[in-house]
Amino acid sequence: MNTITLVLVGATALTGIMWLFDVFCFRKQRKEELKKAEAEARVPLTRREKNEILESGGIWGNLVSCFPVLLAVLLVRSFLYEPFRIPSASMMPTLVRGDFILIEKFRYGFRNPFTNKVFYATGTPARGDVVVFKFPEDPSIDYIKRIVGLPGDRILVSKGQLYIQEKGGTDFKPITARELPENEQLYLERNPAYSSEAGVMGNEDLLGVQHRIMRDRGVMSPEPFFDDGTSNVVGNIHGEWLVPEGHYFVMGDNREHSRDSRYWGFVPEDYLLGRAVAVWFSCTMDGGVRIDRIGGIN
Repeated sequence: MNTITLVLVGATALTGIMWLFDVFCFRKQRKEELKKAEAEARVPLTRREKNEILESGGIWGNLVSCFPVLLAVLLVRSFLYEPFRIPSASMMPTLVRGDFILIEKFRYGFRNPFTNKVFYATGTPARGDVVVFKFPEDPSIDYIKRIVGLPGDRILVSKGQLYIQEKGGTDFKPITARELPENEQLYLERNPAYSSEAGVMGNEDLLGVQHRIMRDRGVMSPEPFFDDGTSNVVGNIHGEWLVPEGHYFVMGDNREHSRDSRYWGFVPEDYLLGRAVAVWFSCTMDGGVRIDRIGGIN
């Protein structure tokens, strides 16, 4: 559970306790005060005057009135939708630094907000889904990548080329990408301050799922590929992995500038937080507000 959620849970619990005390203890006293005021009044009290007596005021009243709002926000964040901010270029061109996205928490199931365990399943992750998950090397950090490999798939990355052998299949299928024409390229110019935000865009066919990727072919990560002891790995040139049951193989759309399953392994299903569905705002200190970024995610 991240810091914002912990603070929200604490604030909701505190104001909830105050709300219970107010309803079951103090409100009874205020009702007696209202009866007394009505008995002493020469003319019937207005609705506003009655509310001023019945409702708690001051700091206490303000905190008590926050409880329903905080509870609603907590329920929405825990079970329906949660906002995230994109901090890096690893998912370009689909998502860029400074995008604010919404993830759909219930897409794969309703989860216990404290343990992230599914208590009511609603669906299963699909190839091509852009997902937010707890980083396996440090679960306190949230990551976002695209699901490339499903449980039982074999994934092969050789000299930068991606191949997938689907569960039950016998052959590796090359994952092809058609380069976009020059007039549709958006990130050819390299900014020295953000060198990873440059590359050639293409349309990738991920076994029937169409989406855009970005390649920076003059770059190669010095980090060796992930090896779980059963993988066929040669440095960062060749890697072949069998995706375990209950796990997923994920990659960033900015292939040469993404640290993903190629380097740290598989994502357990219990670590998934939800599917990214929309960009609701986008801005950076160096680029300003980008209204054209708002919309759905492919």
